[in-house]
Amino acid sequence: MRIRTAAYGLAAMTGVAIGALPAQAQEKPKPAPRPSVQGQVDEQLAKFPGGTQSSPNEVTYSNGRVTVTFPTPVDPAAQACVANTYCFYDGANFTGRKLTFRDCGGWQYLTDYGFGNKTSSWHNKSKNNVQVYDEEASPRKQLWSEQPDASSVNVGSAAYNKADSFLTYCP
Repeated sequence: MRIRTAAYGLAAMTGVAIGALPAQAQEKPKPAPRPSVQGQVDEQLAKFPGGTQSSPNEVTYSNGRVTVTFPTPVDPAAQACVANTYCFYDGANFTGRKLTFRDCGGWQYLTDYGFGNKTSSWHNKSKNNVQVYDEEASPRKQLWSEQPDASSVNVGSAAYNKADSFLTYCP
């Protein structure tokens, strides 16, 4: 009788231990995979119409004056901001998506291109002065000023991902 009771007890304990393994062995849920580059381009065009796909990882607006560039698996770092442009990056240290402007004058809205509250770094390689604002503050609040040939690897915690618009002053 004791042997049978001990055997049942051992079987019950083994069953409990084995039953607990799958819960302990389960992996934590992984974040959803980022869409492919083409998927990101398609999403950009659907959410922010008026652009055209100008390369495998770029969408161009306003007859080439504005470009959204997506990082690729082969080239995950954003490309450098080229001469006569000013660029906004959604990652610090000039990484992530890049929004490039090749024009001058007047108010423009980062929200028109999916960059509202997304800027973490910037580079101004133009001759223009660019004043960047938070439109969600009332009244609108100037976050920073971009002088010609200047850059910032990180806009700082007070301005991080708060930019919505900018005003460009041309020489």
